[in-house]
Amino acid sequence: MRKILFWLWCCLTVSEAQASFAFSPEWLAVGHYQPKGGGYESTIDSTNFFLSAQGKNNPGAELEATIALFQSNDDKTKCLFPSRYKLLKKAGMTDQPFPKCAELEKFYDDLRPSGVTLLFTDAYMSNPSSLFGHTLLRIDTARKGTQLLAHGANYGAFTEGRENSVLFAVWGLTGGYYGGFTVKPYYDVINTYNNIENRDIWEYNLNFTPEELDFFVAHLWEVGHAQSKYYFFTRNCSYMLMETLDAVRPSLGLAKKFPVQTIPLDTIKAANRAQGLVKGFNYRPSRQAKINYRYAQMSRREREAYFEILNDENFEMAGLNDEEKADVLETAYQFVQYQYVAEKIGLEDYRKSSFNILKMRSGLGAKGKIPELKEGRSPLETHEAMRATAGAGVRNGEFFEEISYRPAYHSLTDNNYGFLRGAEINFLNTTLRHYDDRDKYVLQQFDLVGIRSLSPMSRMFTPLSYQILADVRREMNPETEKEGYTSNLTVGGGGTLSLSDEVWVYGMSNLRGAYGGFLPRNQYAGVGFAGGVFADFGRLRLLAEAEKIYATSKIGSKTVYKAEAVWTLTTNNAAALNYKKEQNYGHDVDETMLSWRTYF
Repeated sequence: MRKILFWLWCCLTVSEAQASFAFSPEWLAVGHYQPKGGGYESTIDSTNFFLSAQGKNNPGAELEATIALFQSNDDKTKCLFPSRYKLLKKAGMTDQPFPKCAELEKFYDDLRPSGVTLLFTDAYMSNPSSLFGHTLLRIDTARKGTQLLAHGANYGAFTEGRENSVLFAVWGLTGGYYGGFTVKPYYDVINTYNNIENRDIWEYNLNFTPEELDFFVAHLWEVGHAQSKYYFFTRNCSYMLMETLDAVRPSLGLAKKFPVQTIPLDTIKAANRAQGLVKGFNYRPSRQAKINYRYAQMSRREREAYFEILNDENFEMAGLNDEEKADVLETAYQFVQYQYVAEKIGLEDYRKSSFNILKMRSGLGAKGKIPELKEGRSPLETHEAMRATAGAGVRNGEFFEEISYRPAYHSLTDNNYGFLRGAEINFLNTTLRHYDDRDKYVLQQFDLVGIRSLSPMSRMFTPLSYQILADVRREMNPETEKEGYTSNLTVGGGGTLSLSDEVWVYGMSNLRGAYGGFLPRNQYAGVGFAGGVFADFGRLRLLAEAEKIYATSKIGSKTVYKAEAVWTLTTNNAAALNYKKEQNYGHDVDETMLSWRTYF
């Protein structure tokens, strides 16, 4: 009788321990479970990630099925779940040895891990999926030599080459794509982000113990066979990386910090704020950044010699000493490399130009005097992504108060430190107003998306400046002076010139369309020609623009003047002064507003 009671007690104890472990931070993290309603749900959607039919929503059932697996003879399936095995072994829930797994062993051998580095790449305005920047992981290698021989682990949407289509935005917002991890050599990562897309890369070395490093590689193998629905604003590349780091060290709790939206820059900040996670960092400037930096250090004569080499292959470089010649030649060689990678010159021209430049350079005994670009503006010191604005102003003599909320991300006149200069990305900016004389509250404007890229052209680089704006706003019909709402789409392109480091001028041609029940014939189309000045003096930013619009309806044909001045007081606080004037067949709109911006 005592033996029976003893065994019953043992079974109950094991059952209680198992039930407790099923909802432990360790087990929930390795299964990518997040709270939902009164229970849990895994962010992984692949059925092959779960051993139980109820595994996606039942951590207990999945634990029970996993324990049963490692008591079975199914070695093939066991090889898919090495991190779960390590977790169960440590918790004393299995005493069975892990089987020999040839593919897993090859994975370890290919990686030869010595550490893990979290990477952040700058925004890339030519790809909608990278407007907010991008995060990925590098598995540092124990091989001798450069970390270019390491591997990068990237989580991304499987878009089948449709990154630039209209469907990308729709499916990216609604979970129409699946996402997953891919592992490839780090030199491929550098070539894509650093050289082809010309994005700066920040590398944050993670402070993993040998045990955590081993667990990370095991879990990377595990999730490498799984996929999840990809959501552009929530379950994106950065969110899944945070869940993966949580699986390695559950006490971090990084993923739970992003219940509403996940912006790559915010996850980098969260990782750096986590105690004991980041132990160091490295800045890797893009090739274009290095060329621009070197060019800025040159004298006028050095610049002349530089273009003589590039345009005419004139290597005379009269009036320069050997140090200056070395700087000119090294910069010219980097630019030729850029041209080839950007497919602006062919292989034959690349070889010819490179050979001539390197031949001339090898004949110089001196080293250049321009130091390497080693410091950039840290993304950790940028303003926060969400912005709230409160202000008051006057519109055609009537006082109003206004509040607005923008979930993401950055405007031209926001504090530019750490952001890609000239890039503006606004999503879901909502503006409410109260007009005093009428005592009326209205939705003044709702911006679904606003993207603008001002990038100065030079003798070396000729990028396109462009803008895309989709919004709903309150407008006045000049014929009836009644107000109503219009849905608007503006797409424009043009060029930007740099008058100095601080002051840029730009011009754009815009195609416009509007739809609304209060419009004549419910719609109109038009074209606009705009010119503006953008100045960034550090704490003070100025933006002024004038646009002449020709449209198929009087309500859309107008001349618009806009000016904005923003003074940054702290990283996350600023004061703004806005002025706007619309001239529309004698029914003008004149508006001035003073506001306070807070970023959080």
